[in-house]
Formats: sequence, C-alpha cells, structure tokens
Amino acid sequence: MRGLVNYLEDMYKECQIPFVVYIDNEKIFQADPYSPKNGVVENRILLGSKECTIQLEEENKKFIKIFRFCIENFYKEDYDANEKTIIELLKKSCLSKERIEKTLPSPSDDSYLITICLKDKIQEALSILKSVYNDNIAIVKYEDSIVLLGEFEDIVEHISSISETLDVSIYERCYIAYCHITDYEKLGSLYDDSINNIILAKRYNLSTRIFDENSLLFEKIMNTLDDKSKKDIMSKFSDGFSKLDEDLVKTIEVFFNLDLNLSEASKELYVHRNTLIYRLDKIQKCTSYDIRKFKDAVLFKIAFFIWREKK
Repeated sequence: MRGLVNYLEDMYKECQIPFVVYIDNEKIFQADPYSPKNGVVENRILLGSKECTIQLEEENKKFIKIFRFCIENFYKEDYDANEKTIIELLKKSCLSKERIEKTLPSPSDDSYLITICLKDKIQEALSILKSVYNDNIAIVKYEDSIVLLGEFEDIVEHISSISETLDVSIYERCYIAYCHITDYEKLGSLYDDSINNIILAKRYNLSTRIFDENSLLFEKIMNTLDDKSKKDIMSKFSDGFSKLDEDLVKTIEVFFNLDLNLSEASKELYVHRNTLIYRLDKIQKCTSYDIRKFKDAVLFKIAFFIWREKK
C-alpha cells in the first residue's frame, strides 16, 4: 500500500469531498474535517489480499463509485509498476536509482529473493502463493520460474513452508533457491545464480531440492571438469558402480548429505547402525573405496557425481 495515503491526500485536495479509508479495518486516511451528520455509506473492495473500506457521508453517496474506481486504478498501476520494475531488474536492464527507490522498499537484513521451479502447474502454484503472502511480498512469474521478493524474518522457515504447501496443495515437489539481497541492481545476477544451482541439482540428480547462495560449491567445481577428465576418473570406478543396487546408492547419498555421520545416516535411512555398517562394507567391496575415510570419501564423491550425471 506504499504511496496510497499520499494519493488519498491528493484526491481530497482536488475534490474536497470528506471521506475515510480503512485497510483491513485499520484507518489509513481521514479527511479533515470529517463529521457526518446524516449517516455514512460504505463500499468494500479487495486490493490484493487486503480489504479496503471506503466511507463517505450519506449526502455524497453518488460519488462512492468514482472513489472506488480511482483507488482500484491506483492500486493496479502501483502493482504493475512494482512488477515491471522487478522483471526489468531480473533482465539486468539498466534502471535509475530513483525509479528503483520509488518502486521498491530499501533492502534490509531480511530481504531475500526466492526462486521456485516446478515441472508443471506453475499458474496454480502462483495463485496459491499469492493467497498465502500479503502485498509486502512481490510474487511474479518470470521465464519458467516463480520469483518472490520481500522481507522474510525467518527465511529457512518460509522456504520449508513454501515447499510443504506446494507439495500438499498441487502434489508436485519443487526446486527452491534463495539468496539475500543487498542491492537491487544485482537482482539479475542473483537470479541467474539461483537458476544455475537448480540446473546443477537436476544434472547431478540431487535428492536435496532447497539451496541458498552458498550451496552446491562442490557441484560447481565438478561442473568445471572437462569431458576427458571425467572419463579418466570414471575409468577407475565404472565397474564398481555398476554393482551398486538401489539401496546402496541411497545409502551413499544420505551418508554424504549427513557429513559421513553414521548415527545420523542410520536414523535417516531407518536402519540399524550395524545394517548401515554392513552396507558401507559392501560398498567398499564393490568399489575398493571406504567412504568412512575422508580421503577415500573425497575421491569417491567426485566419481559418484560424474556417474550420477551420466545416468
């Protein structure tokens, strides 16, 4: 509702018709003076997710539709300007600082860009997210993604909630990348980094689907290897990897995701610790590498990621 109060003040200066405006039952503007003698009339409209109530004196009720039109039109123009600015920034267009400052609030410690990628049902997901978040969070469709921009006090909790909500509501798991915003002029680069994280996650068939700006550093390094280097590495592992069944592959993924922690991995896999040890012994027998040892684990993980990419 940024700028709405100023707009209402200008409206009153022009028309000199006393009126009051409430947003979600909270008064945001009242003409001075305003002392209705013969009762009042009201008209309610939705501005995004918020209810706006316009109140005029009974004798001025013939003007209420004009007031409604003006306020709705202002909201649409304000929303469109906000969305257009975000899309231009995502495209890395050169915008003046004045335009950015006029359209978007100053970044804070809680300002984040959230990028969501789904295989299907993007429009459904967009509608759900707009019903969940208020107008302080900008939500736009850009390319094949949904982008959220705004202040999120507990970003990890918000990301988890978004993932769960979409999973339950449209029965589709999504990839989510998020990053902190300090400068809107870098929004395009932040978006590109987020999309690249999601592309890497798909390329290497990662089970994890949520990433921040510091995620996937290992995968990014792996992505710089040329085909010859990858082929040379795989020549030492391909026979062993071909012997791995689905349970062993899942065990490897979980064990690496939980930093080679036996206790946590056994809990995540819902198996007894001894069962996990048996599986790790079997992996060593198939590949000649003991991934409980750091040096073996590093070499194994490089080869494992290349193998998963090729599958």
